[in-house]
Amino acid sequence: MFANLKVRTCMAIVLGSFFLAMLVSNGVAWLSLNASNQKLNQVNDVFTDQAITAYSSANLLLRARLMMNTAMIDLQEGRIKESEQSTQRAIELNTQARARFDQFLKTPKTSDLQQRATPVETSFKEYQAVADRQMTLMRNQAIGEYIQANPAAQQANSKFNAALNDYLGYIDQITDQYVVEGMAAHSRANIVTGVLVALAVLLCVGGGLFVGRNVLRPLREAGAHFDRIAGGDLTSRVEVNSSNEIGQLFASLKRMQESLTRTVSQVRRGVDEINVGSREISAGNTDLSSRTEQQAASLEETAASMEQLASTVKQNADNARQANQLAASASDVAERGGSAVSEVVHTMEAISSSSRKISEIVSVIDGIAFQTNILALNAAVEAARAGEQGKGFAVVAGEVRSLAQRSAQAAKEIKVLIEDSVTKVGTGSQQVERAGDTMQEIVASVKRVTDIMGEISAASDEQSSGIDQVNRAVAQMDEVTQQNAALVEEAAAAAGSLQEQAQRLAEAVSVFKINAGEVIEVPARQLAAHAAAAPAPRVAAPAAPAPAQAAQAPAAAPAAASEAAPKLAPPRLATARKPASAAASKPAAASAGAARRSARRTGTAAATPAMPPASPRKSAAADDDWESF
Repeated sequence: MFANLKVRTCMAIVLGSFFLAMLVSNGVAWLSLNASNQKLNQVNDVFTDQAITAYSSANLLLRARLMMNTAMIDLQEGRIKESEQSTQRAIELNTQARARFDQFLKTPKTSDLQQRATPVETSFKEYQAVADRQMTLMRNQAIGEYIQANPAAQQANSKFNAALNDYLGYIDQITDQYVVEGMAAHSRANIVTGVLVALAVLLCVGGGLFVGRNVLRPLREAGAHFDRIAGGDLTSRVEVNSSNEIGQLFASLKRMQESLTRTVSQVRRGVDEINVGSREISAGNTDLSSRTEQQAASLEETAASMEQLASTVKQNADNARQANQLAASASDVAERGGSAVSEVVHTMEAISSSSRKISEIVSVIDGIAFQTNILALNAAVEAARAGEQGKGFAVVAGEVRSLAQRSAQAAKEIKVLIEDSVTKVGTGSQQVERAGDTMQEIVASVKRVTDIMGEISAASDEQSSGIDQVNRAVAQMDEVTQQNAALVEEAAAAAGSLQEQAQRLAEAVSVFKINAGEVIEVPARQLAAHAAAAPAPRVAAPAAPAPAQAAQAPAAAPAAASEAAPKLAPPRLATARKPASAAASKPAAASAGAARRSARRTGTAAATPAMPPASPRKSAAADDDWESF
């Protein structure tokens, strides 16, 4: 019944019981103290105040009566002044007594006390009436009448004292009753407190036993299970006997033990698989190392062929550059010849224009000679008409006519010569124009040849630059291949370290003890046989490119090589130190491979231009990486 009770409910029940016991005990004590306090307050505030005021009023009345008697004696002995002073003092005391009695009447009272206070008030008023009459008589110095009123005053005083004593006796009776009730309440409170204390002790003992059985003992069992699990013992069974928080703790502990058992079993199987895999990796890395060496040799041959091709292309580029310069010189000469021919054409055109102008001038001279001849003919006719008188004029006219004819004949001859010269100049101009057109065609052809030679030179430069890039890429591939070879050797060392770490992990996991019937184990032999049956992967070594094929690569190859060159950066792997066994098994091979790689790097560095330094590999992680694994 109580086994499945939750710990929170148990603690609530125990704490609730304690709280209830404390509440009842404190409640009883509070009620008892409150009742006692009320009784004491009533005795102090009501009874005591009433008794004090009543006694004070009676005392003042007694003192006033004594002062009245003193005043009477003084008056009888003739001391009138002293008698008046005593009378005045008696009046003051009587006034104070009345005030105190009024205070007594105003004090709160119960119904019983109020009933018993009525006779006291009546007797006080009667006594006051008698006392006031006597004080008036004494003030009037009526001694005889004062003495006659003494019996009535004594009777009223006795009645007042009797009523007051009866009232105060009743107060004492009630006070004694309250004291008895307070003592009884105190006894009852002590009994109830003792019972509650005993009940609290029983609750403490019962709660301790209950918590020890249902909470502490299961917790001690859980602690023992945790200690066994911490010691590597996973064979003990965890029983869940309740459904409360303790039961949930044991259920979680059981699930943790089962999960840890499965984890340890899986780790053991994983360790066996790692051992087999590390041996496969070591064998594959050895094979890969030899293939990487072959690839490095092929890349060296390719680099040498690319060097020869690069030198040939550079020579072709130099020849093309020289031919381009010669073509440029020929183009300049042809342009200068074309310019000279153009000047000759312009000169022939000027000569032809001058010949045409001379022909026109000769035509004008011929016209003038013809007109002169006509005028001379007219002069001869006029001289013939004049007869003897015109003979001299006729001779002159004949001479002028002769000169005109000779001028006309000379002008005709000059015109024939000028026309023949103009014809020849025109023919020469046409020939010069044809020569100028031919020179322009020669200049254009030379320019086209120059442009073609420039394109050939630029293409040769681009081809040379592309081959240089390809050469650098091949050199970088060679370096990357050499780095890969070093990484393969380091990976072989890391595989050996992995195998050693797997062995350490197997030894660490062997500390745990598990039930063989609950977990299916895979023997390491079976894993090793399965791994041996699987064929190792083979990677074919690439063939070295022939120099002829490399030389026939198109001009677009430099661009492709420049795009592919950044992709040749090798991945950087964290290296691990070789264990003693792996390092001892390959000292000779590692030293020989390092010597070959250094020799190749020396030859390549002498033949190729400087390359950008390769990015450094990450620092060796050593055995700490495998320790963290």
